[in-house]
Amino acid sequence: MKKILSVIGIAAGITAFLAVTLVAAAQTTTATTTQPMLLQVNRAGKTLIRGTIASVASGTMTVNGWGGVWTVNIPTSAEILPVTVNKDVTQFKVGDFVGISGTMSQSAQWTIDANIVRDWTYRQVVSQEQKQNAQTARATMKNGTPRDYVGTASNVNTDTFTLTTANGTTYTVNVASGAEVVSRGWATLPFSSITDGNNIRVWGVNASGTITAHIVRDVTLPVTTKATSTAQ
Repeated sequence: MKKILSVIGIAAGITAFLAVTLVAAAQTTTATTTQPMLLQVNRAGKTLIRGTIASVASGTMTVNGWGGVWTVNIPTSAEILPVTVNKDVTQFKVGDFVGISGTMSQSAQWTIDANIVRDWTYRQVVSQEQKQNAQTARATMKNGTPRDYVGTASNVNTDTFTLTTANGTTYTVNVASGAEVVSRGWATLPFSSITDGNNIRVWGVNASGTITAHIVRDVTLPVTTKATSTAQ
């Protein structure tokens, strides 16, 4: 028991030392740096790190931060910000500036078990994309004659699906070449992200029950907008 307590005490001392020295180092970053790196660790091992992505894969990434390259384990329970479809962090890119909140791993060095992963670079890209898609959609709807259809998707195929409205009317929807496929927040989506049961808004031309869609908006999928998390 004494040995265990001794080890815990040493670990706590090292953690406290890192918290003081590395936060101080982060504060010396020049004023011209808009996204400074940061590392904070408290005595309980709670960790906050900011840096750039060195590599990323499903469920894990490495981050260039204070002291070197950190491994970040990302469990399915972790919060991903901005929200991505199925919490897919592979949408994030090498070089993106990220903030990681979690706990220092007890089984591996320079490793963090994350509970929040926030990608500021991706957030800016998505924000710009949403604005552009919304503007394009408004221009398309203003200059055309089609109408809006709302319902539930089924029989989703490569570029077609069935749309069933609230009153039970069904339409076959063919997605036109170059059509916008977007989320509720107007972020671009791959058509493959649309699945049976999703709530869909379709804007297109109806010809005898078959709609040629120019805009497909999946309002089931999350809005990738400003989040309320406290991750730094």
